[in-house]
Amino acid sequence: MRVSMEWLKNYLDIDLSAEELAETLTRGGIEVGGVEKLNKGFKDIVIGEICAIEPHPDAQKLQICQLNMGSTTLTIVTGASNILVGDKVPVAVPGAVLPGGKTIQTSDLRGVQSSGMLCSDKELEIEAVGDERSKGGILILPPDAPVGQSLEHYLALDDTVLELELYPNRPDCLAMVNVAREAGTLLGKKPNLPEWAHEEIPIWPEDTRQKVEIESSELSWRYSALLVDDVTIKPSPLWMQNRLRAAGVRPINNIVDITNYCMLEMGQPLHAFDRDKIQGTVRVRNAKQGETIVSLDGTERKLDSDMLVIADDNGPLAIAGVMGGLDSEVTDKTTRILFESAHFLGSSIRRTSRKLGLRSESSSRFEKGVNPYWAVPTLGRVAELLMELEAGIPMSFTEQVGPLPPKANISVSLARVNQVLGVAYTEQEVENVLEALNFTYEKLNNSVFRIEIPSYRQDLKIEEDIIEEVARIIGYDRIPTTLPQGSQTQGRRSPEQDFRKKLRNVLIRAGMNEVVSYSFTKKESDDMWGSEGRNIPIMNPLREELGVMRTSLLPGILEIASRNKARRNIDLLLFEIGNVYIPKELPLNGLPNEITRISGLAQGGTGRHWLGKPVKYDFFFVKGILAQIAEEFGIDLDYRRLSGGKYSDLLHPGRSAEIYISNAYVGFIGEIYPQLDEKWDLQRPVLFELDFNTVYRNATHTIIAKTFPRFPAIQRDLAVVVPEEVPAENIKQRVMQLGGDTLKEVEIFDVYQGSPVPAGHKSLALTMRYQSPERTLTDEEVNTYNSEILAGIQQEFGAQWRK
Repeated sequence: MRVSMEWLKNYLDIDLSAEELAETLTRGGIEVGGVEKLNKGFKDIVIGEICAIEPHPDAQKLQICQLNMGSTTLTIVTGASNILVGDKVPVAVPGAVLPGGKTIQTSDLRGVQSSGMLCSDKELEIEAVGDERSKGGILILPPDAPVGQSLEHYLALDDTVLELELYPNRPDCLAMVNVAREAGTLLGKKPNLPEWAHEEIPIWPEDTRQKVEIESSELSWRYSALLVDDVTIKPSPLWMQNRLRAAGVRPINNIVDITNYCMLEMGQPLHAFDRDKIQGTVRVRNAKQGETIVSLDGTERKLDSDMLVIADDNGPLAIAGVMGGLDSEVTDKTTRILFESAHFLGSSIRRTSRKLGLRSESSSRFEKGVNPYWAVPTLGRVAELLMELEAGIPMSFTEQVGPLPPKANISVSLARVNQVLGVAYTEQEVENVLEALNFTYEKLNNSVFRIEIPSYRQDLKIEEDIIEEVARIIGYDRIPTTLPQGSQTQGRRSPEQDFRKKLRNVLIRAGMNEVVSYSFTKKESDDMWGSEGRNIPIMNPLREELGVMRTSLLPGILEIASRNKARRNIDLLLFEIGNVYIPKELPLNGLPNEITRISGLAQGGTGRHWLGKPVKYDFFFVKGILAQIAEEFGIDLDYRRLSGGKYSDLLHPGRSAEIYISNAYVGFIGEIYPQLDEKWDLQRPVLFELDFNTVYRNATHTIIAKTFPRFPAIQRDLAVVVPEEVPAENIKQRVMQLGGDTLKEVEIFDVYQGSPVPAGHKSLALTMRYQSPERTLTDEEVNTYNSEILAGIQQEFGAQWRK
């Protein structure tokens, strides 16, 4: 809400600067986001009248203008082509300053002395006003602009605007009269408001010349209409235009400007219909399914039965509370008008606005809440302005009233106020607050106040709301600072949160980038990678393709990778740590099981670089990242061939594995089938997904420190031939067991198949590092260990020593 200081001072005597008032309002709970001066920095710009124009004798594109400045005459050379004799224009006289700090001086232009400059709206950084000829040239002011007057004063640019950052609980401050009330309360002053800003008062007896029927009473509580004859469409007076511009509203004509002015002043949205275009009874009803209307912006809009419309006997005239229709628009030929002032249910207007993708000042106010008791008084203000501006003659009034909500009455005790706020306010202080707010109240026994809440403060519903008002008006700084009481705990991360942070750091150190995807996804993708048929549908999805809660992180991470690939970002290392949602077999309160998973994707490689060879992000690269996780947390990961199931149809059989920890399934790793590359538009991505809780439970969280060994290590290589189906990992683990405490490390550095290795077999080359923390091992001891290892794997796996 933009609040003009000049407009506000019309209702309240303010002796503070705009900045000081902004500070006062903010301290009182009405946050001011900014203070804007309408004058963007120009000075000494004066209104002048062009008396004569003649061509420059030495320049074809220049003209010499003689200007009447009131008390003097100036000669100015200009290149403007949109000016005529008799035009009123803004003149930067010698010494004037333009926005940006440029100072205007007398200058010689091709032998003619120019004493100033004619200004355009862009040079002054203001909105164009007046003649259509102003577009793209010098600003042509209205004919009645006073010669010699400061342009700043004439256009009210000496005004300052406060930008109110209003929250949904204070829709009352979307009206200037209520902002004046609020400022008056905080400053301890009584505002001077128009009679229409008080509780509802009648204007005229009802007339039956225009029938009104509310057919959807659950969506509209009141519909009032004012009939006006002898309408004259013309520009509104400059004072009204200036106030509208300060509020961020573009002036149109006197009728439209009156509706916008009253909406800003009273907070009640209005609409004006051309009365001669209304056929029969005005009805407030739900639209018929498939019914259409062309709105004021020229767009045909398809309606449904949940939308509220204003209609006559022929069809819709307006989308209630959102925008009027083009067929009943007020034009220059309009002579009779019907002004609408109604109350519509905010949730209904919000749904309609969202469905149509159409927002307006009117819909914004109805969504937040409009005072239903001010519909008629606002029409009274309209009638007053119509007569003041000589825009038309108010003739009659009609309305239909549904069940209006009762006004709130709240009781609160002094003891309760002091208990909640932790202070010791006196009874007189609370009374002062209620009187400053202009609330009617009755004082009962035991310092209990029964308060009648005015209709414009719909945010006050319970006693805690009144307690907040007491604290707000007296001042939050009056509430003393106290130390917290009760048992206290040191704020720190839980062990699980620490584990998550360390895990995230391991993956980031490995070069991966963390992503966060939606918790909901496309059903077909989730069925492919998650719990098929067991996902949870969303009743009101953001988009059709985001229709179920995810049971796997992979659809989201694949979608992110696909989007990056479409933007030529091919080399990807992505991971996500997030929850998936698995429905319970026997639902408890309808809530699913939330299970944390770790998921990742790798595609492409490190790219070319002159310092080293590129590294491809393949199965073994990703397996190396998982090895870093295992090393960081002291976990033994056991990789096994896929045992069937859904992943066997999704992952490459030779480049995939299930992952176990202590015989407990924890997840999988694998390259997706080449046939699925086209579906995701990816190039051989490698995926992994792990169960977070299983990894966390098996992680070693205790750090064991060991001294560096003082004695040298001995390394031996061993090559064996084993059947092809024997996993190399099984050989490695058995060698570690047979080597005892002195065998510190085993690595498989070569796998070979082909001649002279027999068919159906493979050759494994292992390197083993022996070391003792107590002494130097001898060759004989190491040879003995090697022999025992070879004998053990020969007996268990049928391995043959390859010499």
